[in-house]
Amino acid sequence: MNKGIVMEITGNDLIVMRRDGKFDRVPRRGRSCEIGEEIVYAEEKSRGWLRPSVAARSAMAAAVIFCIVLFASWGGKLSGPSVVAYVSMDINPSVEMGIDKQENVLELRGLNDDGTQLIQGLEYEGKPLSSVTEALLEQAEGKVLARGEAEIVIASTVVDADAAVEDTAIAEKVKEQVTKHIEAVHPEQTQSYQVAAFAAPQEVREAAEKNGVSTGKYTVYLNAKNQGTDVTIDELKQKSVLTISKEKPEVAEFIKPERLPTKADMKKLVEEERTGQLDKKLKEKKSGSNSNAKNTGTSAKTVTDDKDDEKKNAVKKPESSGSSGSSNAKPKNTEPEDEKRNSGSKNGAGSSSGKPGAKQNGKEEDEKETSGSSKSDAKKEEERRKEEAARSEELKKKQDEQSKKAEEAREKAAEALKKQQEEARKEFEKKKEELKKQEEQKKKEEQQKKEEQNKKNEEKDSKKKEEEGKNEDSKKEKEKEKEKEESKKTSMSLSERLNLLLGR
Repeated sequence: MNKGIVMEITGNDLIVMRRDGKFDRVPRRGRSCEIGEEIVYAEEKSRGWLRPSVAARSAMAAAVIFCIVLFASWGGKLSGPSVVAYVSMDINPSVEMGIDKQENVLELRGLNDDGTQLIQGLEYEGKPLSSVTEALLEQAEGKVLARGEAEIVIASTVVDADAAVEDTAIAEKVKEQVTKHIEAVHPEQTQSYQVAAFAAPQEVREAAEKNGVSTGKYTVYLNAKNQGTDVTIDELKQKSVLTISKEKPEVAEFIKPERLPTKADMKKLVEEERTGQLDKKLKEKKSGSNSNAKNTGTSAKTVTDDKDDEKKNAVKKPESSGSSGSSNAKPKNTEPEDEKRNSGSKNGAGSSSGKPGAKQNGKEEDEKETSGSSKSDAKKEEERRKEEAARSEELKKKQDEQSKKAEEAREKAAEALKKQQEEARKEFEKKKEELKKQEEQKKKEEQQKKEEQNKKNEEKDSKKKEEEGKNEDSKKEKEKEKEKEESKKTSMSLSERLNLLLGR
């Protein structure tokens, strides 16, 4: 088996670059993959490319280096799928799942002790998000979900902006699955299980990770603090959202769908937490609540004192009349005395008949002072609120401007990256074309060499045959000469014999 990176996808084949710099043409055979993905395939020698020449190897090495730089710019990972989004779920075991662009789980970790225990022995790698979520819920049924009530907070965060995944859709999908599970397992107690789901920006997840809590819990912390409810990080670490909601009912209100902050609001809250503005805002809201409670108590006390004074005056009026007559005469005697008291009070007399009037005037002055003080406090509170609203509006504008600038910067960066990738792709195509030309040139050279060699072999065979023919002719001539010699010898011997016979 071989491993290689997919460099090109054609109708029926894949062009794969191996680790040793060689290229293979692999049949697709229904294989689903993308350019830049590392695949495993069986070696097919008959389909492999020819061993490159020295020049071709140099070109391949350059192409390999270029591709490594290219794919590093695409994400830094050349082997297999990578995490593009995280999904946290708080029950209160708190867990977090890292998923790829096909929504398969690649990472799973517990964010607290209960979460670590919950995921023990759970097989998750490469499985769909829905399957792992269901397995987690079934594990939790043996513990926290079996209690008949829970506050479940789900948060999703995309960490790869180029991935075609929607964080809000992921959160809603998990929420729907959790809701269906609750309805199926606890049909009579569904109202006791509250499920909140939302998308959170990376800034919230990073801050949550630094503080050792889930993204969902940290969002609850920011939202509660912004609304004037003091919830600490330690409380979030030690308690479930349900427990905190019972202790502080307003927290349950903050995680209702209509009260959940948007991603832009969350970014703003993270920045305010970092700069200490959330602490300042919480302190001001606390002091404002205490001031209102104090003013309410003072007003109630003033009203009570006024009633007590009225009762005392009503009791003292008969005594100051000085009349010893019957009860029927008391009202008549009381009216002149009241007039005298009022008259004495107006004239500033120091007689005993003027004392009640003076007391009444003092009471009215106190009421006026208290009323003036309350109006002044209310006016100051109103001014403070207006200033706070103005500051909040100004800060919101600044945050919006910063978000807009950041978005423009991201768009520019994405455009620049896209341009860089396009240039790299063109360069790669150019290198590949050059490599192809070199291969064709090499084949031509080899074909030419082969033809020349065949020609030389033919010439050599022809010469050899010619020499063999010459040798054969020479041999035949020698045999003829030999035959002549033999014939001559034979002839001489006969003549000699004749001479001998005639000489006799």
